[in-house]
Amino acid sequence: MNKWNTIGAKLILAFTGTTALLTVVSVVAWLTWNRLDGQVSELLETSVPKYNTSYLLESRSSEVRYRVQLIPTLNNKVELNAQILALSEQLDAIEQTLLDAQGETLDHGEAQQLPGLYQELGQTVQLYSDLVLQRVEQTRRVNKLKEQINWLHQDIRSELTPIRQELHWLIKRDDIGNERNVALDQLSTIQQVLDVESNIYSMTSDVIEAQQLAQVHNATKVIQYKLDELVKNSEIILSLPSAIAYQQLIQELTTLLAPEGIFYHQLLDNVALNHRIAALQQKIDAQLNEIHQQIGVVVSLADESFVGVKQETASLVSYGNRILIICFSVSILMSLFLTYYFINRRIVARLTALSSSIDAITQGDLSHPIQVDGEDEIGRLSEKLIEYGESVKEIQRTNAVSLINNTSASLLTCDLAGYVESANLSARRLLAEQGEVENKLIWQAFENHSQLALAKIFKRGEALFQSGRDEITLCVSEQVPCYLHFDFHLFAHGQLKKVIVTITDVTQQALTAKELEKRVAEKTVDLVEKNQHLSKEIVERQRAEAHLKQTQGELIQAAKMAVVGQAMTSLAHELNQPLNAMSTYLYSAKLSNDSGNSEAVNQSIEQIEGLSLRMSKIISSLRSFAKKSDGDQSLAMHSLNEITEQAITIVNTKAKRQLIEIENGLTVDQQVYGNALAIEQVLINLLVNGCDAIAEHNSAQRKVAVLPLHSNKTHHIIAVQDTGGGFDSEIVSTLFTPFTTTKEVGLGLGLNISQSLMEKYSGHIYLASSLEKGALVILELPHAKS
Repeated sequence: MNKWNTIGAKLILAFTGTTALLTVVSVVAWLTWNRLDGQVSELLETSVPKYNTSYLLESRSSEVRYRVQLIPTLNNKVELNAQILALSEQLDAIEQTLLDAQGETLDHGEAQQLPGLYQELGQTVQLYSDLVLQRVEQTRRVNKLKEQINWLHQDIRSELTPIRQELHWLIKRDDIGNERNVALDQLSTIQQVLDVESNIYSMTSDVIEAQQLAQVHNATKVIQYKLDELVKNSEIILSLPSAIAYQQLIQELTTLLAPEGIFYHQLLDNVALNHRIAALQQKIDAQLNEIHQQIGVVVSLADESFVGVKQETASLVSYGNRILIICFSVSILMSLFLTYYFINRRIVARLTALSSSIDAITQGDLSHPIQVDGEDEIGRLSEKLIEYGESVKEIQRTNAVSLINNTSASLLTCDLAGYVESANLSARRLLAEQGEVENKLIWQAFENHSQLALAKIFKRGEALFQSGRDEITLCVSEQVPCYLHFDFHLFAHGQLKKVIVTITDVTQQALTAKELEKRVAEKTVDLVEKNQHLSKEIVERQRAEAHLKQTQGELIQAAKMAVVGQAMTSLAHELNQPLNAMSTYLYSAKLSNDSGNSEAVNQSIEQIEGLSLRMSKIISSLRSFAKKSDGDQSLAMHSLNEITEQAITIVNTKAKRQLIEIENGLTVDQQVYGNALAIEQVLINLLVNGCDAIAEHNSAQRKVAVLPLHSNKTHHIIAVQDTGGGFDSEIVSTLFTPFTTTKEVGLGLGLNISQSLMEKYSGHIYLASSLEKGALVILELPHAKS
């Protein structure tokens, strides 16, 4: 056979032409991509570094702007120094970025101004930081003066109280004669002095917040006018022997608030310093804006370079695409020719005819005509196929016997009635005790108790005849345990249906399963005994839990009594003021009654009644809080706002003594489900902790607030926030542990008790920090039965 007449030779020629076209395409693609690689390298070496440098400078400039805006809001010197250090690090990083990019990015025109601009910005920021640090010190001095004025305000009122009581006692005497009128004038003057002094205290608080020099000058003049009025009104009081301390306080207040005194100069320095800081902040903004413009110049230069590379790349790609289109067109035409003529007519059509001949032979039709067309491989396959057809019948005759004899499994073949027709050597060895097995029913080769089960398999309508397969496992010997697994399958043998049986010895598996069942039974008995022992332990644990709940209730009651004890220290002062006011109103009512002025008498009685209700509310809240335990109340729906007000009433006396404001921010009256006294106990613990934290931290803003956060389907979520120093990161993870505390005096049980109460009534408590870095305790209170 000529080698050029073969299909392989023709395919080699076709693929050689295709490979040549592919080589041309590859060369064009390589040249194109090689030039594109040069363009990309140029882009990466010029434009991308400019973009990277611009991005770094812009991002670090934004960070500088952010920290410059953050610095004036800080009052803590440690935090302020940390921010200034971070700002200095940002400026150093910018300087390093400029040094790394020198000669590569900053090499065109106005872009070279960036190092100088950043140097000026660094000098301005340094001056700005120094002024902010000075303002912190200045603010501390002003706060110290404010605190001194506050103490003078309280001391003046404290000194006038016994003088007013002395005048009351003197007026009630019957043997003083004309001195009664003098005492009445002095009593009236004391009230005027208190009013003028309150106005002076209020104006000093307002002038501290002034932002303009004119406001400070005008307020100082008004304060001086009020001081003159205070001194003039105090002349009639200074004649009293008991007014010596009051006279010293007035002199100290007059000296402190003098037009050219310490308070006046401190305010002027504070306002001037604020003006300088504001001017420097505007200057920094202007410098950052100019830097932003210079960075824009760098970005525009990178854009121009990028556009130029893009145009060159587009031209190169267009040229390569034209060459590739020509090569692809030639390749497609060649593929169409090869597909239609060579593959479809000379290969596929002949192979289809050969395939139909093979299908006929495999189905037993040896009379199908086989055509020999050509001298190539397909023609030779046709000749071989004719030879193959002659041997198919012989293969069919010997195939089933060979399959059975050559396998290592125990195989039997039988007819549909159960008569064994053949058995391989493995099956003969397995059934050797029964002698010959052919021409006998399959179940006759086993003992009587297995025969019925095997005979049932061959009944019409059973699974073997319904689905074509069945299986069964039998114990074929009781003396020496022997378990066999039988698999039955229907198969076609010529025009007849036969059954092939696979026999597997599963004695070891069956014995193992029985042993496992025995061990499971023994283990079940052991588990029953352990379950009984566990039931006894559960009863003991329930007793211990009941004892724990009793101990916890006693601990909670002790914690409440501790709160009541703290409140009692300031209760006397809280009740003393209403009592003094009631004494004054009673005396005024008596005088009005003597003069026949019934309207004034009614007004005095109404004022006395309001003060009485206020005192009753305070005493009732403390008595109710100290008397009841949470076990005395059943679970029900309660007003969260009322519970909060009750807690604030108890803690408010302590807060006033520490000059702390407690705010109830719950604007909506939310209903919570649980124990009102337990929720009140938790709120009191948190409010007391907030007051103690503010007192220890000595914060400028002294405030504890109860705020609403949000509500979901099951809980109302609120927060207790204070302006103290917040939670220390080293101890925050152990604050819920008993006897863990940050106070100088404390047992460390408040948060642990609060957590127990919240979890007892399906609530939750979490620790967090506010935006001002104060403590933030989050409470989740259920508003439905859970």
